[in-house]
Amino acid sequence: MLRLRFDQARLLVIRSDGAEWIRSLAQGLPIETSLILDLYHVKHRIWEVAHSLHGEHSARASEWAHVQCARVEQAEARQVAQALRFLHPSGAQAQEKLKELIGYLENNLDRMDYPTYRARGLRVSIGAVESANFHVTGARLKLRGMRWCADGAAQMAALRADLFNGEWNRRTRQLLAA
Repeated sequence: MLRLRFDQARLLVIRSDGAEWIRSLAQGLPIETSLILDLYHVKHRIWEVAHSLHGEHSARASEWAHVQCARVEQAEARQVAQALRFLHPSGAQAQEKLKELIGYLENNLDRMDYPTYRARGLRVSIGAVESANFHVTGARLKLRGMRWCADGAAQMAALRADLFNGEWNRRTRQLLAA
């Protein structure tokens, strides 16, 4: 951290999926940190519950999820969690997903003040990074029947990154010249 000059930073912003180990790590850092619960992950969980409650890809699920996501974005996660407690789905899977979402929201309330984060110019989601991870590496490495050793996966990831970054031709010429 010293080599990267973190000791000179005024604030370290950490976006996470809500994992407890990330919170613990942030608390032990020698500089001020702002821990933000990644909005992409919150919305993903809300949509999972919407599909469990109202059916996969139904209009009702979509409407419900959009309302809950908007409320969370407006710093109303506590109210959303409280309202969710009044729902009593019939299926075991829907009950479990709902319980998990309530716990997830309640355990992360202190990291979900999205209007304040945005007002400070901070990003609240890593959805673009998640998408890039999938398209650059996941789409190729996770094809049916694929098995990769760590070294082979790292080499394929580097090749895919070159392809998506427009470096493929230059890298190919470089490799052929070697």
